[in-house]
Amino acid sequence: MAICTFNARTLASEACIEDLMMQARKIKYDVIGLTETRRHRPLHAVFETGEALFLGTCDSTGVGGVGVLVNTHLAMNIDSYESLTTRIGRLRLRRCGSTPALTVFVVYAPTSSYDDEELEAFYMDMEKLYREDHTFFKVIVGDFNAKIGPRRTTEELYIGTHGMEWNEQGERPSEFIMSTHTIHGNSQFQKPSHSRWTWESPGGQFHNEIDPIIVIRKFCLTDVADVPNAWRERAAKFRKRSPKIVVNWDHFASLASLWEDSVNDNIDEEYDRLVEHLHNCARKVESLQVTRRLSSKTLELIRQRGIARATGNHQQTSELAKLCREAIKEDLKEKRAAVMDEAAEAGKSIRKARRSFANYKSKMTFLCRPDGTVTASRRAMEKVIYDFYSDLFDSHVYMPTCHLRQDGYVVPSVLPSEIRHAITSMRNGTAPGPDGIKAQHLKSLPPVIVKTLARLFTRCGTCRNAKCPLREKLARPCCCIRREIQTTLAITAQFACSL
Repeated sequence: MAICTFNARTLASEACIEDLMMQARKIKYDVIGLTETRRHRPLHAVFETGEALFLGTCDSTGVGGVGVLVNTHLAMNIDSYESLTTRIGRLRLRRCGSTPALTVFVVYAPTSSYDDEELEAFYMDMEKLYREDHTFFKVIVGDFNAKIGPRRTTEELYIGTHGMEWNEQGERPSEFIMSTHTIHGNSQFQKPSHSRWTWESPGGQFHNEIDPIIVIRKFCLTDVADVPNAWRERAAKFRKRSPKIVVNWDHFASLASLWEDSVNDNIDEEYDRLVEHLHNCARKVESLQVTRRLSSKTLELIRQRGIARATGNHQQTSELAKLCREAIKEDLKEKRAAVMDEAAEAGKSIRKARRSFANYKSKMTFLCRPDGTVTASRRAMEKVIYDFYSDLFDSHVYMPTCHLRQDGYVVPSVLPSEIRHAITSMRNGTAPGPDGIKAQHLKSLPPVIVKTLARLFTRCGTCRNAKCPLREKLARPCCCIRREIQTTLAITAQFACSL
């Protein structure tokens, strides 16, 4: 597992977040601890590509703020993230397969310009929060604004022999390491000097190692190294974004109308043949659409910035970085305006258009229990939600079992208009059922398939066999709240048969 730390300088704007995500996708990482975010509002988001971003707030003066960026393959392992203070954040990952349970603390220590009382209060809070957490594996990353050099005495067993240099601010974090019996990871591995520094002065004259990696157990640490800068051209392979799927609905309706309505003695086989026909039509009309949020001119500026940084041209890097920020901000502004204009001309919802422009969705991080306490654990939140809706939709009234009449009563046929009414009442964007057919596909069905559905549902309703294969198939996805709102062919069939 690769755990990184990065001083972002600021993540207060959408352009800064866009730049961060673009550069993060060029390196191999699992978790990135972010410091100095300088945000006045928290952000908990999951991007379209699966990354989870949690950003806390800064203090009233605009200083501080921490957060984490979790890669796609670890997003499902997240148990909770909490911004404990404006300078300390905690990410908890639950055990999943070979990935152990892990707690990652992200810290941003006060600089040397702050008073000793405030610095001492920070380390007291960090030590208290660290001792209260009982996870077997714990890691502390972030910006300590202090230099810890090599081991000076034999008593400093938890500090390695490979470090750059000490300064006065490094005494307090070394005391924290000695009192908590943690391991200073940076000094455990021998590296060349140009691969150790994590901070560079504006002119490129001075370099410091002020971002330590602190772990609780030495054996779980395999290496600590400076990651090749995300703005360099020789970074890791770029991970392509998952393109969106676009469906030509007119073409889908024309292909679906080629359905041959033939009666089969086995109703289950006929139903499966219809579902397979719809799946084949859907695959033929799907196409991939790659929408770029940034223009080619902006991407070229970002590439030039990486080249300038790799060659050590600090003045050109600073100028290009400023141009990149302005270009990203302008591109996002123009793209947002185009999306809003398109929605206004089409008569669509402006709120939905603004929401669809963002390439992430907000995530709930806290939930209040029935007793009034607040939980940040996802497992606890899932249980609270499950208990709430189970009690809400649970039937507390006894309903007698309904039996089919065995006399000469004839069940009325299901009309195509009833099928069409049930389909048009469905909501777009709902998850499909076991048959995998979405609501948008059902709404584009031609009349010939609607008539076939009405005939199939009528046969299913008049079937006297209690073990009818289609009836057993329709019994599983019966989870609708209202009869008019269905999500799949199978649920629509259940609704039609209950009329």
